[in-house]
Amino acid sequence: MAKAKNANQSGGGSAKSLSTYLDQIRDDPAEFRTVSRKVDPMNFDVTAILKHLDQRREYPTVQFDNALNMHGKPSAFPLVSNLWATRERCAEAVGLSRKQAGGELGALFADLLKKRIEPKVISSSNAPVHANVLQGKKADMWMFPVVRHFEMDLGGVMTMAMAAHAPGEDFYNITFVKTFPETGQRGGLTIHSAHMSRMTRLWKNRGERFPVINILGHHPAFWMGTLNNTPWGDNEYATAGSFLREPTRLAPSVTWGDKFMVPADAEIIIEGEIGPNDRTIVDPFGEISGQYQPQQFAPVMEVKAITYRDGALYQDIFSGHREHMLMASVPREGSIYNHLKERLGIVTAVHLPYSGCARFTAYISIKKTDEGHPKQTAIMAMAHVMQLQVIVIVDDDIDVFNEEQVMWAVYTYVEPGRDVDMLKNVRAPSDPRGLGSNRIIIDATRPTHIPFPTRLGVPADAMARVKLEEWLDEVKTTRNARGGK
Repeated sequence: MAKAKNANQSGGGSAKSLSTYLDQIRDDPAEFRTVSRKVDPMNFDVTAILKHLDQRREYPTVQFDNALNMHGKPSAFPLVSNLWATRERCAEAVGLSRKQAGGELGALFADLLKKRIEPKVISSSNAPVHANVLQGKKADMWMFPVVRHFEMDLGGVMTMAMAAHAPGEDFYNITFVKTFPETGQRGGLTIHSAHMSRMTRLWKNRGERFPVINILGHHPAFWMGTLNNTPWGDNEYATAGSFLREPTRLAPSVTWGDKFMVPADAEIIIEGEIGPNDRTIVDPFGEISGQYQPQQFAPVMEVKAITYRDGALYQDIFSGHREHMLMASVPREGSIYNHLKERLGIVTAVHLPYSGCARFTAYISIKKTDEGHPKQTAIMAMAHVMQLQVIVIVDDDIDVFNEEQVMWAVYTYVEPGRDVDMLKNVRAPSDPRGLGSNRIIIDATRPTHIPFPTRLGVPADAMARVKLEEWLDEVKTTRNARGGK
């Protein structure tokens, strides 16, 4: 169904995949580590290791080469987690340098979101993900090293993305869902995306079973292209191509043929169907806020086929930690920036900080020329991303990626009675966490309507003229230096 250009039968060249990305970082122990010892993902071995690294403020991607599957037997699939745990890796994945992980990264995302590279179709026989095909009872989700993340989780959870299309439409939505494998052929789904929820309702209203796929691994740039607040009707295979800097290669699915196209360079794909009235219990699960989601009834996916490439890697997300926060916050920074820039033209940078779980708080800098601009900006950002609960607006001389500077502006410029506003009953308080249905706006820009002190600063020409490496004396190592012998 995807609008795509036909490629030659070979697909042309080596396409980007999870493995091609990992090859870029394998030799750097700060970015990539392996665990060869046997681990039991269902007994918290994986998340205990990742948590220890997190407490040490170390955030490498970790590959577990000897993980057990849900049957308690050695899995044929190495497990990869913590892929997005640093902004530097996010920058490298889309072609920037590690030094461009701040504002430059958000600006690039804003630019890439405006572009599309239409996908290419290749034959199923040339699709790496179709190297191995399992159907019927052989299509067993329990064959994978599914992770049970936290002590109160309902069970093991697949944390990667699901793709679907609306009835009669030719665009695909890709969104991260949680799949709880009750059996090898059946699993409950927790869906939070507005577009995916809308698609599910449209199919349910028709009383029809509908096709979906779980994509369990791909190049990180593919995922970043699908984690944005794009409008209804956006074909996210094309958006992913923009971030990959090459067309996303698609192949006909095993179950539905060319009526449903799948990413040919994914690691693993589960093809399944959702019934209009089938429901099961999902959750609790430790989520982005660092809290558990309560139990609920949710749709059920019945597995039709599992396909995977030779040497496939099973990808997981370390939920509620930096990887989970960053994987969607950087794309959303770009989409919020574009939304505000098009409507007001005064926004200079957008950041969703770790302190707000990279979801619930936004720091936005603007070139203010009117006292009403900060609140106008905040309201527009809130309307664009309803998850935002606290929005802080600062002047463009404040680095929104430096939380110390943002807080300095809050503590220095804000007069609470004038500059702090609460919007009540913005939406139904369906989630008891945080502010519920209320939102807070903080105008932390320098007041211009009254006499007010000016922020000190070293002249810009002096800062540009002085290069530290040309002025500081070379450090000489001596036997008495700290840490020396």
